[in-house]
Amino acid sequence: MNRLLVIEDETVILKALTRLLERNHYEVTPANSVEEALTAEPRGFDLVLADLRLPGVAGTEIIAHAEPVPVVIMTSHASVRSAVNAMRAGAIDYVAKPFDHDELLLVIQRSLTHNQMQAQNNALVSDMERLLPAPALISCTELGALHARLSNAPQRERNIFLTGERGVGREWLARLLHWNGERRNGPFVIADLPLLRHEPLQEKLLGGEEGVNRHGMLQAAHGGTLVIRQPALLSHDAQIKLAQAIIRRGLNNQRSGRVYNIQLIMVSDTSLETLCDRGEIVEELATLFIQSHIVLKPLREQRDQLDDLVRALIHHHSRRHNVAVSEPDPSAIATVQAYRWDGNAQELDRSIERAVLAARGRSIEATDLGLGLVSSDQETTNNRDLSLDEYFRYFVLRHQSTLSETELASRLGISRKALWERRQKIGLSRS
Repeated sequence: MNRLLVIEDETVILKALTRLLERNHYEVTPANSVEEALTAEPRGFDLVLADLRLPGVAGTEIIAHAEPVPVVIMTSHASVRSAVNAMRAGAIDYVAKPFDHDELLLVIQRSLTHNQMQAQNNALVSDMERLLPAPALISCTELGALHARLSNAPQRERNIFLTGERGVGREWLARLLHWNGERRNGPFVIADLPLLRHEPLQEKLLGGEEGVNRHGMLQAAHGGTLVIRQPALLSHDAQIKLAQAIIRRGLNNQRSGRVYNIQLIMVSDTSLETLCDRGEIVEELATLFIQSHIVLKPLREQRDQLDDLVRALIHHHSRRHNVAVSEPDPSAIATVQAYRWDGNAQELDRSIERAVLAARGRSIEATDLGLGLVSSDQETTNNRDLSLDEYFRYFVLRHQSTLSETELASRLGISRKALWERRQKIGLSRS
């Protein structure tokens, strides 16, 4: 039940309003002045209904004390000027006395709905902030440089095609571009085509002539960003219509003549060139991304940044979970350097978060990462099909702080010269 604070100095009107609102299932707290209303803690209500002319101070004075609770102003001096002044003061709506009961109830319901929608929007914005990548993943990977480059691109290049292995952070980059760009106050819509593939994709995306989906995701993203996952799942006809809608900023079959202003970002496991060669993406759509086709590197091609990234992620997740974690053990760094990271940055991020929780305040060790490279009681691989280079990297990084080069070579069963040559081959110099 919604709680209303009603401020009215005329007792007869106040009693009548209270009866009317209670009959319509509102919980009402009456007050005769702003001073009395302040003792009721106006921020604890869902809506405040205040008369403009009150003893002491005007009803609009309650607005600052009630914020963010919406305030509806009522007055017997109906005029455009008083309505404008009330709205300028921050009132959400205005109703003139004598008012029709149905009109008053409609204004109250509309104001409550608006307030609920605003609260939901604030919650969605907060949730979107939570889904952004950790700052470490931006500063210690190529995400930061790509974000800076794309953010400074001309407006005509804002249609972006992001490709790369799964887990490299394609959608993270899309979220960053939206959140930090001029469209951050607009909608962020994701068309997850693999999940929708058994539904009418064209209708879902572009809208139909009638029914629930007649507007489609294209219209839902107006003023913001539309992200399409795996666009090759769209039929050629749908791709052509989508390309035309982006170029013309509208669809020919929309009777409303709506103009669409969106940033289009496509996310694919396969490069644009390959999709075009296979005939899975039509030329009309591919042309939109000639200037902004971005291939994100897998994590294994950014190994020189792994040490800094691991430490930064540990710091981030230890703060997030309020866990004091010391520097990672050399075994953990060695394991991270040796691991394939088929899941790329997303897999590393989750592994570090799990390790922070498992460590419970102590130094993170290799076994805390849960990668299956080592067991807790032995220095052998644990059901993990490592290549020779991967095992060499792991073993050397794990022991070079305690063993000499001669001892390392002996433990590996190779000569010291062979150890030096293999170090040079895989770019693993002794620090």
